Amino acid sequence: MKFFVDNRESNNVIELAQEIAHETGAIFKVQQLPLGDFLIINSNEMAVVIERKRVNDFISSIRSNRLWQQLLNLMKTEKILDYPIKRQMLLIHGTCSEYLSSLPEINSNGDLSSFWGQIVGAQQEILFVYNTPIVFIEDDADALKSFLKITINREKQGKNDKLPQGRWYRKPKRSTLPEKNQKSYVLASIPLIGDSLAKVLLEHFRTIRGIATASIKRLQQVPGIGKKKAERIYAIFH
Repeated sequence: MKFFVDNRESNNVIELAQEIAHETGAIFKVQQLPLGDFLIINSNEMAVVIERKRVNDFISSIRSNRLWQQLLNLMKTEKILDYPIKRQMLLIHGTCSEYLSSLPEINSNGDLSSFWGQIVGAQQEILFVYNTPIVFIEDDADALKSFLKITINREKQGKNDKLPQGRWYRKPKRSTLPEKNQKSYVLASIPLIGDSLAKVLLEHFRTIRGIATASIKRLQQVPGIGKKKAERIYAIFH
């Protein structure tokens, strides 16, 4: 893993980034980055670009439309420092309400509704139009350290690319389920096999082992399973 920080960041941020690199075992380097403020290079030599904005800069860049050009540049760029870009993230550092309440136009009438409308609209534009994850953290060095450290570790472990685990979206099975139902539950938890297909397969092969050892040709003998689906099921077990 490699961890780069832009040399235009403050000394405090650079020192914090160096500490994070030491704790995560990442190779650390300070240099001027063509895009973003932090750059993580994972074990596959793919880049994660993090653009950090203080709240005041985030809001002013929305109001001046500067933000959209920056995000567009991120989307259009395929490589940074010769590393292919895998993903980009926008990190907002600070508290919006505290900053907004300090603006003269807000102090005159105390109405934040129109500004919150701009910010919420911008957030959805960032997420859905510019396809960029956006993360808000408090104006705190520990919050920034936690964000960067966790991001590096998740990239190192491949956690940002994995599929959801079955236990997160399936109801826990009851220990009192009959054996046949337990088999169906286990089989249905496998990617590409749902409840209906699990039932059909078990009725035909009787056991999960029978399904796992079946050839593509034998799988195609099951009603409703064509060649493409048979190949997918076969690939799961081999």
